[in-house]
Amino acid sequence: MGDLRFRATQPPNPHPGVLDAYEFGPACPQEPSLLAGGEIQSCNEDCLTLNIWSPQKPGRYPVMVWIHGGGFINGSGSIDLYHGAVLSGQKDVVVVTLNYRLGALGFLSLPELVQEDPNGSAGNYGILDQIQALKWVQQNIAAFQGDPGNVTIFGQSAGGGSVTMLLISPLTQGLFQHAIPMSGAMNVIGKKEKGYERGRELVKQLGCEGKDLLPCLREKPADAFPPRSALGKIPSFSGMAAGFSPKVDGYVITCQPIECLEQGSYNRVPVMLGYTRDEMKFFTIAAPYFKYLPRFMVNKLIRKMNGEAAEEARALYSYSDYKRSSDLFLAMITDYFTGPGFADAEALSQHTPVYFYRFEWDHSKYGAFHGLDIPFVFGNRDIHSKIAKKVQAESDRADAVDLAELMMAYYTNFAKTGDPNEPGLLDWPRFTTEKKEIMYFDLPITVAPISEKDLARYEFFAGQSRKSTD
Repeated sequence: MGDLRFRATQPPNPHPGVLDAYEFGPACPQEPSLLAGGEIQSCNEDCLTLNIWSPQKPGRYPVMVWIHGGGFINGSGSIDLYHGAVLSGQKDVVVVTLNYRLGALGFLSLPELVQEDPNGSAGNYGILDQIQALKWVQQNIAAFQGDPGNVTIFGQSAGGGSVTMLLISPLTQGLFQHAIPMSGAMNVIGKKEKGYERGRELVKQLGCEGKDLLPCLREKPADAFPPRSALGKIPSFSGMAAGFSPKVDGYVITCQPIECLEQGSYNRVPVMLGYTRDEMKFFTIAAPYFKYLPRFMVNKLIRKMNGEAAEEARALYSYSDYKRSSDLFLAMITDYFTGPGFADAEALSQHTPVYFYRFEWDHSKYGAFHGLDIPFVFGNRDIHSKIAKKVQAESDRADAVDLAELMMAYYTNFAKTGDPNEPGLLDWPRFTTEKKEIMYFDLPITVAPISEKDLARYEFFAGQSRKSTD
């Protein structure tokens, strides 16, 4: 990519004649990972492509733009889990999926990069890619039967975090009308100073220290940039900025997400957000020994995770409620992950309509794990990737089909109108700080206030997360 590496995304050059675009483009550079969501067929630094599925009938339809997850180091918009044919064909929406730069190539931050950028920004190139994709949608989606005035952004995990970044970015005004962060609402991200520290480590690792720094970095092959992520490590709020990920840079992102939301300084559009009940069980796929951890080791992990607040955190859980000691810790880190999203919902609900959910269908080997809701949203249940084979248990159950139909209806209703409800569906009330009602996706679907036990845990971890911004 030469001089375009570590720069803001450029609009595409016009193509002469008709562009043949019937095959998926390459994914952005990354290392193979079982947790990427599917198989990556090829990688290339020239990877900023998007994919479109439209209804096969005349009309003008709402647009749903999907942002993939993968910890900001893995993933692609072309993974079969995200194919939009079923969702588009059955629910009359235009589905768009996209790629964005990952790892250091997408999120490296250095003072030297800030100095050369006309906006004094560095470290959020992956988010700028997403913004450029949304601008392309505004300019071109009408040619694919899409309505540029009715765009919903949705994404899961790092894609859900990206949706939150797009909500608060001052650069996205008017680019979308609804937002759905799934299992990834973020209320705390790294500061640029922390990004500089990570950047200096990489400069030293690549042997560019003491040289003409930026040319040295731009001359390196793409595969010289190793991925770095906090995934697989014991989480701690002091380590929220680990790895290459979005940072507060003063241009793309001007304040901590929770501060932007509480101040009302964001794109005030309707928001649907939520989590799965057993988020963190997914990550034990890469560590099958985890379930055998003895209680003393779990207690040690709890202390490492929570620091001085370990005893307060431990008091919110009881080993007698879990089959294995490790299950208590998995529940705790799931609440650690979910609590900040609860805080986001409370802040958002002061200014815009919010619909909160928890996905609980658990007929898999790992319960209602991180990402299990995705095939229900897209209607893609016939997946044959390595990760699918590991997690599938009773995938042909009739109730999976029924729940997928209902979830696709709620999601596309929201995309069409900003309200997920329609006659014949169980009414999904707005989330408020008074009632705290959420929808539980299982069969039957139910609506209820957050339980006192869950509320205490969410509030505790939301508070711990907030302290990390002080």
